[in-house]
This record gives sequence, structure tokens and C-alpha cells, in this order.
Amino acid sequence: MIRRPGHSVNASAAREPVSLPAVTGLDLDLAVANVARWGGDTGLFGASLIAGLAAGSRVRETAAVQELAAVAAWRAGVIGLRKDALRAASSCLDAGLADAVGATLGMPGTDVAGFVEGQRTDRFFWPAWQQLGRAYLIARIGGFAGLGGPWLAHPGDVIAAGEGRWLVEVGEELWAVDADLFGHSVSLAGDDPADAGDPGDRGVRVVSVPTSYLLEVVREAA
Repeated sequence: MIRRPGHSVNASAAREPVSLPAVTGLDLDLAVANVARWGGDTGLFGASLIAGLAAGSRVRETAAVQELAAVAAWRAGVIGLRKDALRAASSCLDAGLADAVGATLGMPGTDVAGFVEGQRTDRFFWPAWQQLGRAYLIARIGGFAGLGGPWLAHPGDVIAAGEGRWLVEVGEELWAVDADLFGHSVSLAGDDPADAGDPGDRGVRVVSVPTSYLLEVVREAA
């Protein structure tokens, strides 16, 4: 079986095509296009947003739908929306929309406040994984260019460059990896990349697997 890039938290999430509702003042078709342009999974975005709208009987205002859309886009892999999505989730909590946010994220509404708080200090925090007591896979990143990945050579040494950030040697090139619970980005590092910083949570590391062009993001056992 060919392994593909992806994040464990969304391994079983629904991705079927859905029809998004018309919302006054919002262009959700444009939102879908932006999720695709930013590297997210449009099927997951649509399914997550529909689940949130269905669970939140009080989600009627345009602003509330917009907040849920930001959360859904983050869950769909748009890592650049992480900060905005956490702000949006907090705003929805303040408005009494915990169930809507929970359905969008794929968790009970009662877990949302703890999730948002945990994410402020740990970008890989997920409530259901707290008590596992063993190492687990967070994500697979990268891949062979012939299969849609970024790399023609096998990824080699990995250097921690901050929380959720690594530099990876691939052949003669140096690549930058940025990851969190739901998404990641991979790009060529600059000619003079910044020195490696604080690796943040030292329980999370990136592993270069000898038999694969994919990198594995792993949390070690507590």
C-alpha cells in the first residue's frame, strides 16, 4: 500500500462532496476555492462546515458562519489560518456555540474549551490523545515528486527550528517544514535560513524513514 501525506486526527473524517448553503454576505464558493489554493482539503472543509452548521441551531448570523468557516478551513489543513481559527473558536464559545465548533472540529462540544486552551501552548494537542500512554503518529509529510510530493531525493537529517518547525536536508537542498495538528506546509528554505531555535515541545519529533520519502511527525511516549 502506498502511504500518502496526511494527519492522523482526520484519518476517518468525512470528505464527501457537499452543497454549501447560501449565506447572506458570504461567498462560500470563494471560501472553497481559497482552501484549495492554500493547500487544504476542500471535501473535508465542506463536510466539517456543514456538520458545524447542523449542530448549531443558533448559527444564523453571517458573522457566526464566517467564524465556523475559519475553524473548518484550519481543520481542513490550512495551517496559515491557525491563529485566526483559534480566535474564531473562542468567539463562538463566548456566543454559546460550543456544539457547533465541536461538530466542525470532530469532537464533543464539551471538549472545545479545553481544546482551545491546550492549543495555545501545544499545537499538536488533541483531547482524545491525552491518556494514550504511548508514542503515536501525528502526521506524514512530504513524499516523492513522482507521486505528487515535493522531493526527488530521500529526506535526510532533520533540524528542529522552533515549535512545529523543522529544517530538512533533501539531497543538496534545505527544506522548511511547518506543521500542527491539522495541517502542514513544505517549502524550500532560504539561502541563509535562520539558526535553529527552541524546538518547543521536545516530545514531538520528525523522523526520516529509510524506506519512505515521507517524514513522520511523532509524539513520544510521556
